[in-house]
Amino acid sequence: MEKIKLNNGIQMPVFGIGTFRIEPDDAEKSVEFALKNGYRLIDTANAYMNERAVGRGIRKSGIPREEIFVSTKLWPSLYEDDKAVDKTIERLGLDFIDLLFIHQPTSNWKEGYKQLEKAYKDGKIKSIGISNFEEKYIEELLQTCEIKPQVIQVEAHPYFTQE
Repeated sequence: MEKIKLNNGIQMPVFGIGTFRIEPDDAEKSVEFALKNGYRLIDTANAYMNERAVGRGIRKSGIPREEIFVSTKLWPSLYEDDKAVDKTIERLGLDFIDLLFIHQPTSNWKEGYKQLEKAYKDGKIKSIGISNFEEKYIEELLQTCEIKPQVIQVEAHPYFTQE
């Protein structure tokens, strides 16, 4: 599977399965099936309410953890919860997260980003991402962060082209 090298040297698959709007039982089955059929990137989020199921699907697949790239996101209500990263790791049933995103900029997004920087330094996450950040927030982040994000995730599809 093709991968790209992030700015911290981590290799990330360019193609994966997302679990947005997938009920837990279906998420578990979908993740297991996808991994058994060659997918190596799994994307979920706390807000999707299926992280535990995603973790079960990963374990049921039998694919070694080191071959799987897992990304998830912190919801804004958790940006100031200093246990949020640990709780996310626990829900997924993993030892670490490959990529953890700030789900969206809100009034307290800087606190959330500081949590991700700490988790990165502590080895709990391997990469930091930002999701749904407009240019003004990205510029502000780059002026104030200690660790630059490795991934910027933007919504883009036929109904929202981000021209």
